[in-house]
Amino acid sequence: MVIGIGRHDGDEIVCNSLDAAREAFTWLVTGPQPVSINGRSFDGLPNRHIPLDEARDRLLARHCPQATRDAVWAHLVLRSRTEGATWTVGAVGVALPALTSVAARLSRRFAGDPADIHAEVLRGFLDALSTIDLRRPRIMLRLRWAAYRSGHRALVDALAGPTPV
Repeated sequence: MVIGIGRHDGDEIVCNSLDAAREAFTWLVTGPQPVSINGRSFDGLPNRHIPLDEARDRLLARHCPQATRDAVWAHLVLRSRTEGATWTVGAVGVALPALTSVAARLSRRFAGDPADIHAEVLRGFLDALSTIDLRRPRIMLRLRWAAYRSGHRALVDALAGPTPV
C-alpha cells in the first residue's frame, strides 16, 4: 500500500495514481514560476504566459474554440514527447478532469479497490500521449477515449477474475 495523499482508509491516507498525478501537477503550477504556455502562440488565449492550471480551465470553458483546444493539446503532446517529465506531468494535469471522470465512471459500481482501474486509465492516456496523431482534430477527446478503453479493459478483467473473499 502506498501512503501519501489521497482518500482516507482508517488512520492512513491511501494514494492512487490520479491522486499522485494531481499532487505532482499542483507542484508544477505552484510558486513564482509555474509551468506555463505562451498564450501569444494560440488564438483565443491571452497574450501572456499562462500557467497550465489556468490553461486547463480555459480549455474547459464552453466558449473555447475547438481549434484552440487542439492547438494547445498538440503543443502539450509535442512538449511531452520531446522534453518528457515535466511536460508529461503537465499534460496529465491538464487532462485530470477528464481522467478523473473516466475513472469515476468505470469504478462507480466496482466493489473492489479502484486503484488498478485508475492506474489503467492513466496508463491508457500516457500510452496514447506518445502515439496520438496530432494532425487529426479533437486530440483530447481521442486521448480520453484511449484512457477509457484501457480502464475498461482493466474493469472487465477484474470482473472476470475470482471474487475476493
